[in-house]
Amino acid sequence: MEILAIIIVCVGLTGLLSALSPAFQIIHMSDYQHNGWLVLASMILLFVLGYIGFVWVLASKTVNSVDMVVSAIFCGGGGFVYIITRMSRQTIGDLKKVAEQKHFMAYHDSLTGLPNRLSLYEQLDDLASQPEANFCFMLVDVDNFKPINDTYGHDHGDMVLQTIARRLQNTIPASALAARIGGDELAILLPQSNLDEAMDVARQIKDKLAQPFNCGRFQESVEASIGIAVFPQDGKDRESLMVSADIAMYQAKRSTCSFQVYHPDMEQPQVVNYHD
Repeated sequence: MEILAIIIVCVGLTGLLSALSPAFQIIHMSDYQHNGWLVLASMILLFVLGYIGFVWVLASKTVNSVDMVVSAIFCGGGGFVYIITRMSRQTIGDLKKVAEQKHFMAYHDSLTGLPNRLSLYEQLDDLASQPEANFCFMLVDVDNFKPINDTYGHDHGDMVLQTIARRLQNTIPASALAARIGGDELAILLPQSNLDEAMDVARQIKDKLAQPFNCGRFQESVEASIGIAVFPQDGKDRESLMVSADIAMYQAKRSTCSFQVYHPDMEQPQVVNYHD
């Protein structure tokens, strides 16, 4: 009976030892109740010591029916802890994935995968609040996008927007942010950049979009009008900076240039052009 009792307790001990791995995984993956799971993992370690001590007691005495019952309880307890920690790890992992997906959906455009207006606003506000901040902001509007939808269908229009998004991401610097803020209008945030760098990015975007698209029946190139504004001289907060870039973008649409840099006189009839 001694050997049988020891085997039964060792089965429970195996369950406890197996529960340590998911318990420590939960500690590292969960911000919620972190201290509680840390206490639980510590208690499992204490149980392990207790199980080892009970095995030593069983090996040094004659086992009776009470010892067998206690051994069975130890076995069931170890199995219970193992099942609970495994199920908890799975549940917390699933909840974490759902939370991450919801967070991604809240801050990204569902069609292009680019950051959305909310994400752009938060990053603009964050940059603008930093002391001695200096950066450039660009609004990009696809020219004649409506005829693409009307001629080829909205599915082709969606493919064109997705291709534009990929080309923008492959063109802008790694530190920059490209966002879709609605329809065929996109924005680019260039942290710690100067006007010359922004203009160079605008030229690269023009060249990228000039390459033929492979979007079903649409095999042409597209053009875009780009407005550039510089913080803080063209706007000391998000709203005023975006207004300046918007004015420059519409000025680009009315001119023969693919991009325009904001100038205060743009609100008047005078136009300042920056030719490629």
